[in-house]
Amino acid sequence: MDFNTQPILEDENVLLTPLLEEHFDQVYEVARDPILWEHHPISNGYEIEGFKAFFKKAIEIGSLLIIDKVKGKAIGCTRFYNYNENESSVVIGQTFYAKAYWGTGYNTRVKAVMLKYAFNFVQKIIFLVIVNNFRSRKAVEKLGAIAQREMEWEVEGRTLRCVVYELNKKAV
Repeated sequence: MDFNTQPILEDENVLLTPLLEEHFDQVYEVARDPILWEHHPISNGYEIEGFKAFFKKAIEIGSLLIIDKVKGKAIGCTRFYNYNENESSVVIGQTFYAKAYWGTGYNTRVKAVMLKYAFNFVQKIIFLVIVNNFRSRKAVEKLGAIAQREMEWEVEGRTLRCVVYELNKKAV
């Protein structure tokens, strides 16, 4: 069985489904809040042109729409990327949620279904987090991921300093 970067995953409260062109308006409604993009590689994602660039790449790479099943609405976006069969690893990232969902446990739920799925195929999950994005750093540390090193990440003509976190299957 091959690793699918766009599986349908869910628990009783969240549904992750492949991001499609027809989701543009739903996701942009969430993305319009500038605070969501303060530490995101695409810092102008709240503006329509910045979001169009983000969304185009998200569709090309293959991303997941995050839906609150209780309210029946889109609350964010995430993705699996850089699957490496030889290193038995995949990156989870480029995640954002509507601010109303911060600190509610939804990130933990989403990551739990993603980790459960990914660990059927890989031994290691990688998270790249911008150094000064302390909220995201705390969230991946809460999952048990360990900071391994810092690196420079070239995105949209900018160089970002990131912390590389790893979560090994044996540690979960």
